[in-house]
Amino acid sequence: MDKLDVVKKIQEIGVVAVVRGKTPEEAMMMSEACIKGGVTAIELAFTTPRAHEVIEALSKKYADNPDVLIGAGTVLDAITARIAILDGAQFIVSPALDVETIKLCNLLSRGL
Repeated sequence: MDKLDVVKKIQEIGVVAVVRGKTPEEAMMMSEACIKGGVTAIELAFTTPRAHEVIEALSKKYADNPDVLIGAGTVLDAITARIAILDGAQFIVSPALDVETIKLCNLLSRGL
């Protein structure tokens, strides 16, 4: 799915669940509950310990489900964005404008 398809899918879904867990296990449970309840766009905040592992697990689990989008939030720099994308994040959300992060996301063809 290219970045424009990701944006269209987010608009179609209409809501993005921002998941901030105290543990990776809690974040995984919360994400799965959201998906089961019909909120299929998940933004896993990097304030969650080992967030990249949760992104990777969710991305693998739902790889064959075109209705589920897994993204990364609270991404503050290009290094974190790269980690998230390599672990399967389909979109990146940042609370700040960082030019290097934008360049990296565009280079790797992910939504920002």
